[in-house]
Amino acid sequence: MKASQLAKILSGELAGEDIEISGIKGYDEAEKEHITFVADPSLLSAPTDAGALILPKGVQPVEGKTCIFVSNPLEAAVKVATLFYREDWGTGVSDKAVVYPNVKLGKNVVIREFAVVESGVCLEDGVVVLPFAYVGRNSVVGEGTILFPGAVVYPNTVVGKRCRIHAGAVVGADGFGYYEKNGKRVKIPQIGRVVIGNDVEIGANTCIDRATFGKTVIGEGTKIDNLVQIGHNCKIGRDCAFAGQVGISGSVKVGDRVLMGGQVGIADHISIGSDVKIAAKAGVMSDIKDGEAVIGAPAMPAARWKRIQAVINRLPEIYKLLKELKKRVGDVGSN
Repeated sequence: MKASQLAKILSGELAGEDIEISGIKGYDEAEKEHITFVADPSLLSAPTDAGALILPKGVQPVEGKTCIFVSNPLEAAVKVATLFYREDWGTGVSDKAVVYPNVKLGKNVVIREFAVVESGVCLEDGVVVLPFAYVGRNSVVGEGTILFPGAVVYPNTVVGKRCRIHAGAVVGADGFGYYEKNGKRVKIPQIGRVVIGNDVEIGANTCIDRATFGKTVIGEGTKIDNLVQIGHNCKIGRDCAFAGQVGISGSVKVGDRVLMGGQVGIADHISIGSDVKIAAKAGVMSDIKDGEAVIGAPAMPAARWKRIQAVINRLPEIYKLLKELKKRVGDVGSN
């Protein structure tokens, strides 16, 4: 594609030669036939072999490079990537897949080798089920959703449209529910289900447990990283983002647009408001109100945590001063 064509698609301003562009790559990997993007102009101090650059408006053109100036270079780069890169999953239902009777298939459904789709399942238009993925009986998978290799969807699960469930993810396994009798753990039947909204992404080896009764809910637009655990009966809001190794205990309620850093742990039956930010490794033991930012274990408001850290970092000097004061007091008392 010509640079001028790209500039038109991106509503950008072209400067330099109208070269042919064959794809987009990272700043360090790009070659002369590629375009790359620069969100931070300070990065331009490092060399790149890219023939074309996507730059923020107001930046000076780079000598010897074709430049396209846009308001948001990252957003523009995403548009370019979708033009040059297409996911190709094949077509149709493989004769090596296991598709039970009474399965409802929409248009352009792809089911690859060794995938299993059980009775009563509904796969809407454009669903892709890749090798060794499993869809349990009476589940519904929404339009355009992709189940990557080895993804497991337990029976009676509802998955929304345009979701991506990555390799090894398990949706709908038993919740961790037991009661104690005579010193032994007795299992509580987990007979609920999981309901996942539209445009949700679930990372590799993430587990979302079905409810004991009722449903575990993942809200529309939420993005979940790899190796995340979400317990039974949780209610997760819309457009949240959870980084890797987050662990959420059962019956937790999370509002909309909540961000959790890596290795955050949430105790059971906690309520977290909307627009909350929880820093990595935080341990949340109590409710959090809308809009708060917390950090630490146990989690506390970020401003308080910073003050505590400032004191902790000075503990050696404080201890030394305390010893000196103690000695002085002792000397005064002996006199």
